[in-house]
Amino acid sequence: MADLHSTFLEFDDIIKLSSDKKKSLRTSRNSIREDIRDYFDENRDKHTVSFKGQGSFLMNTTIEPLSGEYDVDDGVYIFGKEEDKPTVQTAHNWIYNAVKDRTSSEPLDKNTCVRVIYKKDYHVDLPIYYKTDKSDDQFILDDEVPLLAHKSKGWVESDPYAFKKWFDDQAKSRPQLKRIVRYLKAWSNKKQEDNSLLRFPSGMVFTILASENYVSNGRDDKALLGTLKAIQQSIDDIKFLSANYSCYRPTVDMYENLLDKYSSQGTKSSFLNALDSFIKSGEQAVELESKKDACAKWQKHLGDRFPCSNVKDNNAESSAKVFASPDIIKRDNKSA
Repeated sequence: MADLHSTFLEFDDIIKLSSDKKKSLRTSRNSIREDIRDYFDENRDKHTVSFKGQGSFLMNTTIEPLSGEYDVDDGVYIFGKEEDKPTVQTAHNWIYNAVKDRTSSEPLDKNTCVRVIYKKDYHVDLPIYYKTDKSDDQFILDDEVPLLAHKSKGWVESDPYAFKKWFDDQAKSRPQLKRIVRYLKAWSNKKQEDNSLLRFPSGMVFTILASENYVSNGRDDKALLGTLKAIQQSIDDIKFLSANYSCYRPTVDMYENLLDKYSSQGTKSSFLNALDSFIKSGEQAVELESKKDACAKWQKHLGDRFPCSNVKDNNAESSAKVFASPDIIKRDNKSA
């Protein structure tokens, strides 16, 4: 049977951020931090500011996007007394004014962050938090949950660093898990590049689903397949009556179903159909004798970056297993 573990490892090297790109992103992020520190030193005498990275960049699950535009999240934490807490819009204005001259592009004041845009390369999202309690060395680890400046909801509890700690614990003795998350993100990225109208769940959703349904295996192809099947059995309530189409944060807010945003009939069906097709192709791939044929099965879902050109069969002729029937027909009448 075709063993493509080494091909998946090669794929991981292709899609994960290079050390040079990480260095470049950190340099830009740190420059933005200095802008904000300077602004607070000059304009705010009742508040101090600090920072905490968050999201996939900090968890080392960021992938090279097919669009070429990277997304970095850096939490801005404002400290002050309760009575000095600004309005949400005022907090956004402070950060916007601090970074407005950082690049030639005007920042975007979004619902949950201020975005600094580096043209045709990447952007840095700056979610803004308020805390009335500070420890000099581990400010984020105290009992007070930070409040996120959400323009439509007001100040709401949010703790992305707690999520980062949770994932670190999940991956601490399972380094394969981070690769599985990156493979899932590459799959999602490819599907949405193929169809810009298609809405796939967020990277956070895939991170949670992979962590909670992770299936370990000495081969990454089998580990990915096992994890996909476990995810499907967990959330596909169309095929499995015991499944529940839901995904909850392990940290604040633990009662928000993150899949609700992707539960409209068309969005849900498209995602679950794509998941089912991916699984069927994976099942066929691990049973094939020919590595080239198996690689083509995976490449259909992971994209041209999946390095099939480097795969060689031991036999001169393909020894692919012949299926008695074509790929199983899905709900959308497309084969795996």
